[in-house]
Amino acid sequence: MAIKDKVLVYGAGGVQGGAVASKLLKEGYAVHTIVRNSDKAAQLQEQGITAFVGDLSDAGSLTPAYQGVSKVFLVLPVDFDLERNRQFIRNTVDAAKEANVKLLVFNASGFFTDDVTGVAAYDIKRELIAYVKQSGIPSIILQPTLYMENFLIPGVVDNQTLAYPVPADFAITWISMEDAAAYSVYALNHPELAGQTLPIVGPEALTGNQLAEQFSAALNRNVQFYSLPVEAFQEALSPVLGKESAVGLADSYKWLGLNTHLLPKPEQVSDELRSATPGTPLKEWVKQAVQNGFFTPVAG
Repeated sequence: MAIKDKVLVYGAGGVQGGAVASKLLKEGYAVHTIVRNSDKAAQLQEQGITAFVGDLSDAGSLTPAYQGVSKVFLVLPVDFDLERNRQFIRNTVDAAKEANVKLLVFNASGFFTDDVTGVAAYDIKRELIAYVKQSGIPSIILQPTLYMENFLIPGVVDNQTLAYPVPADFAITWISMEDAAAYSVYALNHPELAGQTLPIVGPEALTGNQLAEQFSAALNRNVQFYSLPVEAFQEALSPVLGKESAVGLADSYKWLGLNTHLLPKPEQVSDELRSATPGTPLKEWVKQAVQNGFFTPVAG
């Protein structure tokens, strides 16, 4: 297979970036990435990814990874410190500009409006996007809704309960990270979309009760939806993610609960994009999660 362009994929050692890197390799692209240590670099090298050791807070350490790169997929770590985020985006985007990158695809890891909300998670991302646009690099911004992988957080799906901090009666369009990666690769393959912000969503919008029905059918047991209070969600996440991240996520879900109607719907995706990225229905995603050992169905 002939090698196409070189693409720098941030986060290729994680779930989101890893899915993008895997798809690009299958399409014949050469993939670079940046990791924090040599052990992780060696693991990724075995997968065919050229990995460089660097740190988002150290601008100079990023430069080698940009050698020969024409496109960049950027996703940043979950972090609610504004100054760190400013440093991360400045270093990554400035390095791309210096390398004369032709296209930058930025997955903002969430949907939000153009209005100032007072919610750190959204206002930080808004500032980062503004910096990307001001750089002059042709760019495509991706805004996913909620990831299906959030259902894998311990305690979200229990024996007979699906507990999540969203309203029970409003239909939300969820998307899998694998499908988000498909959107990302589509964007990287279509530089003519530069200048656009694309909402990336799955093929169906489901209420909390409909989520429970889908899980019930896939797991062969009765699952009820419970609209989890945001405070309880924050308390559960704090020991896992740390207080700062737990508070930041809780604040974003408070805003989401009041503005669920603003979330994009499946019909807002263009026919061309939907044809290329049809998306995975939730029931099918749950079945795949069962096959991967994340959920245990009841035999029957």
